[in-house]
Amino acid sequence: MPALQKELNILIADDDSTTRYVLRLLLREHGHQVVAEAQDGEKAVELCGMFKPDIAFLDIDMPRMDGHSAAERIKQAAPGVGMIMVTNLPTLGNVQKALQIGISGFVVKPFNAVKVVEAIDHCMKQKR
Repeated sequence: MPALQKELNILIADDDSTTRYVLRLLLREHGHQVVAEAQDGEKAVELCGMFKPDIAFLDIDMPRMDGHSAAERIKQAAPGVGMIMVTNLPTLGNVQKALQIGISGFVVKPFNAVKVVEAIDHCMKQKR
């Protein structure tokens, strides 16, 4: 498993409370701080503007605003935020759209610690 250099401030946006809970535990276990959580894309954009996290985990399929739209808005509101998509639908269309927006990585549900850590490492390398 890749080693993480420092504690990161992270936002989690997913309409599923269980997914947020599991991801929060996993991130904390690896020494990271979850600074905010959102149940929908609109709230994720608002919270990213307020907290300016190092990384935002965004579910693609959320109410009020999907992850793709939220990512585009976050890029404008808080350009330094790295973004990782979380999805149970890793279709070619979803992946292509996310890459066009500038998403740094994907974590497919159900996820495991190794995949999450790899996505964080990749995201941080792209930010440098």
